[in-house]
Amino acid sequence: MAVTYFIAVTLALFAGALPAQILGVIWASIQESMTVEIPYIALLRLLGCAGAIAAVILSERIRGYILARDLIVGAIALEALSLIGFSLSREFWNLCVWITALGFSAGLCLALISYLIRGTWQQKASLLFAFSPMGAAAGACLTRYILSAGRSWRAACQGLSIAQIVLCMSVFFLRRTLLRDVADILKKQRRRMEMHRQKRREELIREKGEVDARLEQTFLVRLLLLYTAAVFCALVLLCAIHLTYRVQAVENPLSANLVRNIVYVCGGMAAGRIACSFLRARAKQVCWLGLLLTFASLLIAAAFIWTGHDAEGIRLLAVIGTGFGAGMIYPALIRLDDERLDDDAQTKMTGLIPAFYLGADAMITPFVQTMSQSFGMARCIGVMLALTCCLGICLIFASVRLGKR
Repeated sequence: MAVTYFIAVTLALFAGALPAQILGVIWASIQESMTVEIPYIALLRLLGCAGAIAAVILSERIRGYILARDLIVGAIALEALSLIGFSLSREFWNLCVWITALGFSAGLCLALISYLIRGTWQQKASLLFAFSPMGAAAGACLTRYILSAGRSWRAACQGLSIAQIVLCMSVFFLRRTLLRDVADILKKQRRRMEMHRQKRREELIREKGEVDARLEQTFLVRLLLLYTAAVFCALVLLCAIHLTYRVQAVENPLSANLVRNIVYVCGGMAAGRIACSFLRARAKQVCWLGLLLTFASLLIAAAFIWTGHDAEGIRLLAVIGTGFGAGMIYPALIRLDDERLDDDAQTKMTGLIPAFYLGADAMITPFVQTMSQSFGMARCIGVMLALTCCLGICLIFASVRLGKR
C-alpha cells in the first residue's frame, strides 16, 4: 500500500511540474499571435508566482477542509483546466487570469508534498522531489516537439493539458484504491515521527534548557535566512537554465537551446536528488554537499572560460553540475529544524519555504535581461558564483543550532 501511495505522489509531482518551464518556450509564439510587448513576460511570471505563493500560504487552511489525497487530484485537475483556459485566451488579461490559476495549482501541489514529507517521510524527500524536475523537462520537450511540428502555442498548451488529464485519471484511480488505508498509513507514520521528535526534544531540553524569548527571536532570524537561501537556490538553478542564452526574451526568439538547457539542468537536479536519497546524511550535511558541488562545477567552468577555452563541453559541465548540486539543497531546507521548538509552530513557519523558492521565478526574467547586457559567458558564470556564495552565507547562519540560554 505504501508503494502505491508513493506512485500516486510521484505521479502528482511529475504532472504538477509539466508546465513549469513552458512560458519561456512559447513566449515568442504568444508575442507574434497577440502582439504583446516582450517585457510583459515578466508580469506573467510575477502573477504565476503570486498564485503559487498564495496556494502555499493557504494550503494549511485548505487541508482543514479537504483531505490531502483529494488535494493531489484537485491540484492536477486545476492545472489542466488552467492550461486549457490559457490556450483559449484571446486577450492579454485572459493570459494573466489563467497564468495565476496555473501558478496556484502548481503551488498547491508543491505545498502538499512538502506537508507530507515534513510529517511522514523526511528521509524520502530527495527521492520524491526528483520527479518534479523530470516533469519540467518532459513538459519542455513535449512543448518543443509540438511547436517544431508546425502547431501553434495553443496546441502545445492543449497537448500538455491532455497529458495532465491522463496523469490525473491515473492518480484518481490510485487514490480510490487508497481511500480507506492511506489515512491510517499517514497517521501511523506521523505518530512515529512525532514520538521520535518529542523524544529528541526532551533530550535537548535536558541538555541545553528550554527555549526562551531571545532564542525564539534568533530562530525567526534563522528562518529568514532559510527563506533567503531558498530564493538564491532557485535563482542559481533558473540562471543555469538560461546560461548559454545571453539575450533570450530581449531581442531574439527563443530556440531549442533553451529546451536543451532545461533538460540538462532538470536531469542534473533529478540525478542529484536521487543520489542524495541513498546518502544517510543529515539535512545540514546534504545542503553543504550540494553547495560545494555547485560551486565546484561553476568554478571549473569559469576557469576554462576565463583562460579562453569556452567549449560546449564546459558549458554542459556548468549546466549539469549546477543542477546536480543546487537540486539537492531545496529538499534539505525543509528538513532543517530544532527539536526544542514546538512542532506545530515550526511546521507553519518552515511551510513558507516553498513560497520563497517559487517566488524566485518572478525575478528570473528581469534578472536574465540584466545579465544579458554583459554579453559574455564569463560574467554570467561570475554572477552565478556570487549567488552561490550568498547561498552559502545564508546556510552558514541558518544551519547553526540555537545556542544555550
